[in-house]
Amino acid sequence: MKRLSLLPSLLLTALLGVGCASTPAPRPYVPVDTGHAFLWEVKDGHGRGGTAYLVGSIHMGKTGELALPPSMEAAFAKSDALVVEVDVDKVDPTAMQKLALELGRLPDGQRLSQRLDPVTMRLLGNAAQRMGLPLSNLEPLRPWLVGMVLSVTELQQAGYQQGEGIDRAFLARAHDAGKSIVELETAEGQLRMLAGTPDSLQDLMLRDQLRRDTNAGAALDQVISAWKAGDADGLASLVLEGADDATYRPVYERIYFERNTQMATRVDALLAEPRTHFIVVGAGHVVGPKGLVALLQQQGHTVRQLSRDAAE
Repeated sequence: MKRLSLLPSLLLTALLGVGCASTPAPRPYVPVDTGHAFLWEVKDGHGRGGTAYLVGSIHMGKTGELALPPSMEAAFAKSDALVVEVDVDKVDPTAMQKLALELGRLPDGQRLSQRLDPVTMRLLGNAAQRMGLPLSNLEPLRPWLVGMVLSVTELQQAGYQQGEGIDRAFLARAHDAGKSIVELETAEGQLRMLAGTPDSLQDLMLRDQLRRDTNAGAALDQVISAWKAGDADGLASLVLEGADDATYRPVYERIYFERNTQMATRVDALLAEPRTHFIVVGAGHVVGPKGLVALLQQQGHTVRQLSRDAAE
């Protein structure tokens, strides 16, 4: 199991990647340049005075690829606090690796191939071969952890790095500016959420990830093109493509929609404070009919997408 020495860096990356866990569908996508940033202004709708700027984040990037638009820079400068899914600077990689292996290993004597649906196992074998990962290294792991390792391995092979993501850029700036940092979730909580997923749903999650023809790097290229164009509808069609499939709907409920509801409750509480919060969460959590933009509007808040220009 020497290859599991990769886990500390993989986990720090993959935990934040949960917000965009599903690979987009292998279909042509042409971004619609809306002139907007992937940034929304949220004004409290209940007279409490709070304001938030909501950013849909790309958690991994390539060097110099994810330039921040002027409006995003301006919104951050006006904000009192940064809100993120997980403050990765607080995560102890050694402790995280230990917890991941405690939660992600199968009981002694059990093998992944004995537990997975034959279709999922066939897809896994194909993916492992394509990535150059010995299948024997994955056999002791539960499906949720296998999915994380495969996803991040493929993205790293495509040149993507967690240190180039939007989250890390703003975390660094928040520390430099002395802004307070608020977590909506924790790394341990995300791990336990995945580990607590029923076995049958773990199998389905892994199969949904593996059934795509587009590799993870090419899929993220598409997501980034939508992000740059401010194309929220296009990004939703890419990331949430399987949500309308009755078979895979439970995967999206677990990874996105349940968490979106929890995040929206937290954001509503932040809007009760007479301060300005700059909120950065995975872009897949922001878009779609069950995304944060829609949920915050349903709560009665005023939400509008801002242009890339800093003038607003």
